[in-house]
Amino acid sequence: MRLNINLASHPYEVAREYKRRMTVSIAALAVVAVVLVAYIVYQRAHSRSINRQLADVQQQIDSLNHEESQARAILNKPANRVIVDQSEFLNELFARKAMSWTHIFTVMEKIVPPQLHVVSMKPEYSKTNDLVLHVVVATDSRDRAVELVRNMEKSSHFRQPQVVAENVVANTSEQTSASGAIQFDIAAIYVPSAADNDDKPDAGAAGEKSAQPPEPATPVKKAAIAPGGNGAPKANPALLPNAPPGINAAQNRPVPPGPMRQH
Repeated sequence: MRLNINLASHPYEVAREYKRRMTVSIAALAVVAVVLVAYIVYQRAHSRSINRQLADVQQQIDSLNHEESQARAILNKPANRVIVDQSEFLNELFARKAMSWTHIFTVMEKIVPPQLHVVSMKPEYSKTNDLVLHVVVATDSRDRAVELVRNMEKSSHFRQPQVVAENVVANTSEQTSASGAIQFDIAAIYVPSAADNDDKPDAGAAGEKSAQPPEPATPVKKAAIAPGGNGAPKANPALLPNAPPGINAAQNRPVPPGPMRQH
């Protein structure tokens, strides 16, 4: 076994390698510091521009709020109160007239599952001016009501459908027993301007229909040719049952009286 023992009063150190490593480390740290300082400066400049834009937008909002407060002050005067009530009534009336019951019935016809009866439908406007449609349905199973809610979620004309209330109705009449013993009140936001995606054609049925061979055309019967004639077709009486007597159906003119000329 060999041991290297240094008996010098000042041991030898690899100072050059140490200095090289320290120089590389300090240079890397300096580069990282420069990058961080540049990033901080960029973020401060970017945040200043954003703050300037926010200040401009806030100033516009304040000016609009001031105009709105002035307009509300004018409308809340006793002399203008009657006009405000009339305008609100007319706006609500126009909004209700714009709603098409035919379109609502068409959409509901596509999404209502079988054995579920629609008892009533009542539209009303929320505080955010959204048209909320309350649909009361009657059925014997809760699964059908859940299926209707899922179909309304898939439809593009309804938003946020939910079951508001559930009532169990006693079977007091034949009509009630036929419609269902459980009534569900389902509320959803109705969007009449959305695109229709409820009625989608079945791709498989279309493929089967296109794969079927075309039906053969019905053969057309040719008119008989009189023997020895000049080639003019002779109408078949069986093909023209409604032709009156004495009318040549081939030429659509009366037949002259007397015997026909023999060639």
